[in-house]
Amino acid sequence: MSTLSGSRGGAIAIRGFVVQTLVALLDVAKPGSTFTEITLEPLEAGNDKFDYIWKDRDGTHAVQVKSTEGTFMPAQVKEWAAEMEKARTEEDCTLLLIGCVNGKIPGDRIGKVALNLKNLDTNGLLNEAAHGVGTLRETAGLPPLPASENREAAKALVLELELFSIEQRTLDRADLIALLSQWVSKAPTQELKVDISRIIKCAPADLIGRETETALLNDAWGKVQAHETKRPHVLTLVALGGEGKTSLIAKWAADLAAQDWPGCDAAFAWSFYSQGTREQVAASSDLFLKEALTFFGDDADKAFAASPAGAFEKGQRLARIVGQRRSLLILDGLEPLQYAPTVPTPGELKDQGVGALLKGLAAASYGLCVVTTRYSLPDLRAFWQTTASEVKLLRLSRAAGVHLLQSFGVKGSLFRNIPFHREQVNEFEKLVEDVQGHALTLNLLGTYLRDAHAGDIRKRDLVKLEEADAEEQGGHAFRVMEAYEREFEREGDKGRRALAVLRLLGLFDRPLTSDCLGPLLQAPAIAGLTEPLINLTEAQRNMAFKRLEDARLLTVNRDASGALDTLDEHPLLREYFARQLREQQPDAWRAAHRRLYEHLCASTHEGDQPTLEDLQPLYQAVAHGCQAGMQRQALERVYFPRIRRQSEDYASRKLGAFGSELGAVACFFEHPLSQPAISLPPPYHAWLYSVAAFDLRALGRLTEALEPMRAANQATTRLGDWKNAAIEASNLSELELSLGLVSRALIDGEESVTYADRTGDAFSRMGFRTTHANAQHQSGRRAEADALFREAEDIQAEEHPDSPLLYSLQGHRYCDLLLRAPEQTAWQATLKVPMRAVIAPLLECCGTVSQRATQTLQYYERGNWASLLDYALDHLTLGRAALYESVLEKSERGTQKAARERAIAELNVAVNGLRHANSQDQIPSGLLTRAWLRFLTGALSGPEGAQADLDEAWEIAERGPMRLDMADIHLHRARLFFRETQYPWESPQADLAAAEKLINECGYHRRDEELADAKKAILP
Repeated sequence: MSTLSGSRGGAIAIRGFVVQTLVALLDVAKPGSTFTEITLEPLEAGNDKFDYIWKDRDGTHAVQVKSTEGTFMPAQVKEWAAEMEKARTEEDCTLLLIGCVNGKIPGDRIGKVALNLKNLDTNGLLNEAAHGVGTLRETAGLPPLPASENREAAKALVLELELFSIEQRTLDRADLIALLSQWVSKAPTQELKVDISRIIKCAPADLIGRETETALLNDAWGKVQAHETKRPHVLTLVALGGEGKTSLIAKWAADLAAQDWPGCDAAFAWSFYSQGTREQVAASSDLFLKEALTFFGDDADKAFAASPAGAFEKGQRLARIVGQRRSLLILDGLEPLQYAPTVPTPGELKDQGVGALLKGLAAASYGLCVVTTRYSLPDLRAFWQTTASEVKLLRLSRAAGVHLLQSFGVKGSLFRNIPFHREQVNEFEKLVEDVQGHALTLNLLGTYLRDAHAGDIRKRDLVKLEEADAEEQGGHAFRVMEAYEREFEREGDKGRRALAVLRLLGLFDRPLTSDCLGPLLQAPAIAGLTEPLINLTEAQRNMAFKRLEDARLLTVNRDASGALDTLDEHPLLREYFARQLREQQPDAWRAAHRRLYEHLCASTHEGDQPTLEDLQPLYQAVAHGCQAGMQRQALERVYFPRIRRQSEDYASRKLGAFGSELGAVACFFEHPLSQPAISLPPPYHAWLYSVAAFDLRALGRLTEALEPMRAANQATTRLGDWKNAAIEASNLSELELSLGLVSRALIDGEESVTYADRTGDAFSRMGFRTTHANAQHQSGRRAEADALFREAEDIQAEEHPDSPLLYSLQGHRYCDLLLRAPEQTAWQATLKVPMRAVIAPLLECCGTVSQRATQTLQYYERGNWASLLDYALDHLTLGRAALYESVLEKSERGTQKAARERAIAELNVAVNGLRHANSQDQIPSGLLTRAWLRFLTGALSGPEGAQADLDEAWEIAERGPMRLDMADIHLHRARLFFRETQYPWESPQADLAAAEKLINECGYHRRDEELADAKKAILP
């Protein structure tokens, strides 16, 4: 620029000058700006006093920027202004001073030159520039980034600007935006964050036969780099176990790393194989979500990751922060979080967190998520043709299989003289076809023939491939392992050591860590398992590891110092050796698990406020203890006192770790969640059923929760434990109601009242009457429901005259019944069908209900016992009452402003509160009420519109399935949007038909009259 020192007063002042110039450029590039062209540091005659000149429809504007670390003297400022005025022709001139003025300058102008004074605050100016960069990204269609990233880009643009100003170019609006966009696109982001440690160890030196799939991955990432809109956000690779999914993505990720991660802002990989996969029912995303939020997020995200928020909310948040930049997220081995192919919902995600993450990324992402799994992902079906491609990883081709065998040094004839179907093949080709091109089996065969038989392919007959079960995952690989076992046994001590190491890994459903290996190798030896490994030197153990590593049977991971970190093997091999040890050496199996249990119990020091990571060794201790046949000890000494913290329910309430809790509870069952261990006494059976049902319900797996909840109800009834029997019957009634089993909910709700009356406990008698009353209400039996609610409130008033009203969930349900008539009439007003009720009593009812909710909120303030859910439900009641009042007032008096403003405030508080309370079964009702309000205020679409609320409610309800909520959503869609030109879903008629079907099938007769009103208004 013309002068970068002197009056600009030093390096800091120079930087302030340039940053301010950048801020100005970003301002004129904003949408709505009317400028037509700009020139930086013009050198034409008469313009040497100006730093940039820009033109808009109002004329020409010239700006001179002065900055200093010291102070400006008034006389100096007047001199500069005079020089500018003398030099100007038609321009409107501004003198921008960055720094302090020593003395006073009269007014905001000197002559015809405007004055603008700013402090020399480089950080503040950079923040202004960062905001401008964010706006520019939106204007130019570039991916949005966090403020911290935009600040880094602003710093880079300062350097670009210093160089560019030398050229003295004039730019029109399009050229300026293009130039700034170019600078922003190539600006470095924050320091690249990479963590692919969980899969990189699986990357082979050479990947054979996967050229097509590698090209597919490269193409997907290339489109991310090019900011293409029509591209996959989620790419799923589906194949059976052992087909090479992990090797493929690990090698691809390693190649990207070798290229210094081109175009990547952050890369993170997670292996669900490495976090525990033995029981599918026990798999959880808890730890993954916490680690990923911590990796990708800022301090607020890290705090949220450690909070008790639910997996669904954490998955949603992770999708937002991963998707807002060019991130690479790799999820390897997702099938433990999916339903098995044998159930009615094959392949569907049973984990809410990962489901929310993948759907969120499919909907909006500037990066790429690569998933590997054994099963297709029907949850992403709606995105299969657009942003969530699914590719089936096929078997290795015949040529690739031959190449792979030869790469191990396998020798044989290439002469095609072996009949195979209608052609002749050679020895290599026949072997590849006999194992159906299965990658893992070919790897095992290659190393087996190389190590045991000098590569002679004719020795393949020693592997009984023809005995492989065609229906068994890894059947051919298992036959190779049987041959390997025989070979190891023939090798003497060397082979037996290798075999013992492989069998040890069968004790685990995750990598074997060095701290767990140590206790297993201590004397005395575990008979039938560790004898070959006792008293070995470290060198001898390392030789055994090397033997297996060379055979590709073992992955050895060491830290930077060379010390052993973990040992791992393919999940199919872990499964094979676990089965062998459990069935052939049951005593060794139990003894080894006992030793691991005792070691983990003694070595874990979780502290008073443990994190989820702190509790992981205890969860593993529970699993090993149960495998050792020590279920009662694991329950009484570890799970109940150290994980749950007695009745505190610490892991669920404090950490939100419902998935991890379910995994621990599943260990105490002989069969997953259907038969508790026979070594546990009957009272424990009832408790375990109840906890399992509670965890499943919290995870949104309502259908699965039904059987353990029924079992808990039956178990407590058999024991004559009437207090807990009443609780279980009430819980069962609520669950059945959510699932749309209204007739069953009525029966079990009545049972809960019967059992509660047997206890004589006032709180139970009050609470469970409201459960039964709610079922009566939903079934359309209003009079019976009202009588039960009144009985319950009478009990409450008698026991607690200082708080005589029903409160919490019980009070919310009663208010829902009391608001029934105002709600129905408000819908009639919204639909513009004849209103059959007198408005004044309905408005009075809304006022009465508001007073009740206000009074129960005061109950909570008097004590310190109310939950987040208690507060949220009362605010929901207040919001509903205000909404109905606003609709009815408009129809009656033409006024509604005050009530509507109350409704907006209360419903926002309510929905946020329900989210924080992680109350999945209540969130849809809050969203539906707010959707109605948003529609009435004109907010139909967008992230804060009625449609967004309805779609979120549907996503939650459909997972259950919460069929009553689904009926309500169909009704709301039709009633709110039927007049819109662009209906967001299939059609109003289709939604009405679906609502009617659900109402009739479920016996949800509370909605009969509303359905009739909707049909009158919508159907011709």
